[in-house]
Amino acid sequence: MFNIGLPELLIIVAIALIVFGPNKLPELARAFGRAMREFKKATEEVKQSFEAETKDLEEFKTHITEENFTNLIEETSASTGASSEPASSTETPAPEQAPPMQEAVPLLAAETTETAKKGEAEGKKEGTSTRG
Repeated sequence: MFNIGLPELLIIVAIALIVFGPNKLPELARAFGRAMREFKKATEEVKQSFEAETKDLEEFKTHITEENFTNLIEETSASTGASSEPASSTETPAPEQAPPMQEAVPLLAAETTETAKKGEAEGKKEGTSTRG
């Protein structure tokens, strides 16, 4: 984890013994051990909760995938098996006429052209040009 060898560990223990003294060092070691145990326990709890949530999501994904696959099979079998029957209510009918947006675009372009021509004519009358 830290790549600390025996010589480095002995130096750290010697410095700790000098700084804290022989009476305080066992208490510090116990406190450090408890802190490490609590940290490890908290880490395991987070890991378990994450795995449980992941498992729930995988189950949900599997359920949704199976449901979509079943619906797709039913729709396919219904369309191939009953081609002479009228279309089911889930299918959308093909549009018979162009949507209004497609008709509106040429009209908008024509209006814009007419407006620009009027603006140029008015600009020429006033002695200014509307173009850059």
